[in-house]
This record gives sequence, structure tokens and C-alpha cells, in this order.
Amino acid sequence: MRILLVLLLASVTAFSQVVISVDENVSRNHDKSLALALGSSILLPGMGELYLGEKKLVRPFVWVDASLWVTAISSFIVGELYISSAHNYAVRHADLNTSSKKVSLLNSVGDYRSRSGVAGQNSSPEMDEDYNQAMLRAGKAIDEDLDESIQWDWGSSDNPETSDHIDEFKSRMRHYRVSRIVFQVSVGALVLNRVISVIDAMRIYRATSSKSFANRVELVPQFYEDGSGLGVNVKF
Repeated sequence: MRILLVLLLASVTAFSQVVISVDENVSRNHDKSLALALGSSILLPGMGELYLGEKKLVRPFVWVDASLWVTAISSFIVGELYISSAHNYAVRHADLNTSSKKVSLLNSVGDYRSRSGVAGQNSSPEMDEDYNQAMLRAGKAIDEDLDESIQWDWGSSDNPETSDHIDEFKSRMRHYRVSRIVFQVSVGALVLNRVISVIDAMRIYRATSSKSFANRVELVPQFYEDGSGLGVNVKF
């Protein structure tokens, strides 16, 4: 029995062939720069993947980034239009006497009907009627937040028309705030898209830039079809 095993081993050694196969995918990017891949992803998501030869996610990254840029730019422009529209509306209907479009100022113009007494109102208006009275009741100077020269007056709350005017002004300011939220979310998403692309580029580089000869060894016995011998296929 032992003699038979020795003869079998000798014959396998004599007629067998060792075939070595190397998975080129694990080292196809070994000569490429990780810094360049990451920089490309930061500049335009998907370009790092393209540089490393991984094209499946290039289009999704690029299209998402383009959509976010369009959303961010358009929402910023729309916001500027709304803030200008609100300011002009206050000048026309509340006699706002400043060219400033500062958001905090316009918020105050929408929160209070006047700066120094509403026309037709009594001398002790409600908290949301007169800005100066509200500041004094809060223990603040009337010019602490806004220059005393800035004035506006939407008119009496007993007049439905003036109430409609201030409601329209508030609506335009709400649209401005919504546009700013969309802009901020879009900018955040642009940053996030780049972070994801950078992480993905790092993953691809680690998986395809191995400089070592073998990451994985697999021995596969292989008999030739003509029966002339036994081969061992070694995969790395």
C-alpha cells in the first residue's frame, strides 16, 4: 500500500503543472496617487472614482452635485428677490425710510406696526403695535437695536387694508426664510456629497493599490481534459 502511494505521488509530481494566476484588480492602481484621487473627489465628486478606473458611481456623483449646485444658486437668488420685494413693499405701504435690507430690521418691521406710534391708535398700544413702546417695556433703550431715525407705520389694526398689507409683508419674509433654509441645506448636501466621494475613493484605492504579490491565496486542483496530468491553480 505504501509503495502504491509513493508511486502515485511520484507520478503526480512528474506530470503535474503549477499555474500561478494573479488578480490584477488588486494592484491596478498601485502606481496612482491617493492625494490626487482625493483632491479630484473634493473638486468634483466622482472624479476620484474615474481617476481610479471605477466608473459605476461617476455619473450619480456628478448628477447629484450638479443638481445641488442648481438648487443652491437658484435658492440664493430667489431669497435675494424676496428680501428686496419685502423691503420695497414696506417702503410703499409702511413708509419705511431706510434703504437697508438687513434681515433683523425687516423682521422688526413685520413684528411691530410702527416705530413711534401708530396713526389713529391710542398712546398705550399693545406690545405688538409699537416698537418703541415694546423696547421701553422690555427695559431697553429705543435705539439700542435700531437707529432712532428709522421709522415705519403700517397703520391702525382697525383697518382691514393695513392688516392685509402687513400680512403680505410677513408672507414675503417667510418665503425669504424658506429660500435661505433650502440654500443652507443645499450647501450642506454639497459638502456631504464630497465627503462620501472622498471616502469611496479611499475605499477603491485601498482595494486596488496593493503592492504586495498576494493578498489572497487559493489552491484549486485542476485535471487536464486529455488526462495527461494534474494542475494546481494558485490564485492570489
